[in-house]
Amino acid sequence: MLYIYAIQQGAAMMQKARVFMSGRSQHVTIPREFRFHSSEVAIRRDAVSGDVILSEVPALEDVFTALDAARLPDEFLNEADRDRQEPQERPELDALFAVRDSGRTKQ
Repeated sequence: MLYIYAIQQGAAMMQKARVFMSGRSQHVTIPREFRFHSSEVAIRRDAVSGDVILSEVPALEDVFTALDAARLPDEFLNEADRDRQEPQERPELDALFAVRDSGRTKQ
């Protein structure tokens, strides 16, 4: 059984959620009050407790809207403040993007 924790007025409240298999995938029925508003979540396991933690991933549009609303000062990352290092060699990333781009037509 999966346990879902919530903080309510300073005390931890525990609820249960149903876990079931569908084919080779495992699914969790999340109670309504814990429902996500995005179509994607990040998943990680806490190294100390072993708990599985789901975190809502904001839509890219929401991220850019928040950045626009932040009204960063004009001098933020201006030419004088930027680190002008040469690009790093990253063969693992080059290989990753080569695989990703191999299915695309180049123009």
